[in-house]
Order: sequence, then C-alpha cells, then structure tokens
Amino acid sequence: MTSNQPANLQPPAEVATGENGQQAPPDEEIWDEERLEKAMKTLKEMHIQLRGLRTTLPRLIAPLTTKQPSPEILFREFSKSANTANQEVQEFRRLMTAEDSKEVLEQAKKSRAENPKGIKPWMATEHPEWLKRDT
Repeated sequence: MTSNQPANLQPPAEVATGENGQQAPPDEEIWDEERLEKAMKTLKEMHIQLRGLRTTLPRLIAPLTTKQPSPEILFREFSKSANTANQEVQEFRRLMTAEDSKEVLEQAKKSRAENPKGIKPWMATEHPEWLKRDT
C-alpha cells in the first residue's frame, strides 16, 4: 500500500508552549533590552557611516579642484581619495548587508506594521550625541 504523502515531507517540529499553554514565540522573536541596545548601536553606526558618505564625492574630487605641482602628484592624490572613498562605501555596504543589520531593519519594519500609530519622526538635531561613536 502506498502513502498519499510525498516522501520528502518532514513531521512538524515540536512547538514550545509557555506556562499558560499559549504558543511561545521562537527565540529570534524575543527582543529583550540587551538585544534592543545592540540594535540601537547598529542603527547608530549605520547613521554615522551614511552621514559620512554624504561628503564622499566632494572629498573624491577635491584633488581635482586644486592646482597640483605635477600630473604625477595629481594622479597620486586622486588615487588616494578614490581608494579612501571606495573603502568607505565598501564598509557601509558590509554593514548594511550584515545579518545583524538585516535583522534590525526587519524587526523595525515588522514593529511599524504591527503598531503604526504614535511613531513620531526622529530628528537628528534633537540628539546631537547621535553622531559620536561610543568608545
């Protein structure tokens, strides 16, 4: 006798239940204070790096806007500024594509969808310390 179920189906995983018999959320759904603090640090670093990228193009072309003593020096200075700009962009890209960053942004999206009321715009001018990295 053959089964109607495909052979590759797995039995359902056991679901953890809380004290009251309710289904407990998986570990990745629990955002305790420590995890929220880490998420805030990640967001702060994203913000600082993004703000730094605003000046990337002006710093990139700065050697081209000043008189250089020789074409070799012009090339060397422009190459240094291009390498610096590339490193900054790559560092920001690594931060944005890191798994932690994706989780933070996904949690923010989910939280906003679940509770869209009462979210006020965040103003950097109200938080001047936001651009300073914690040491």
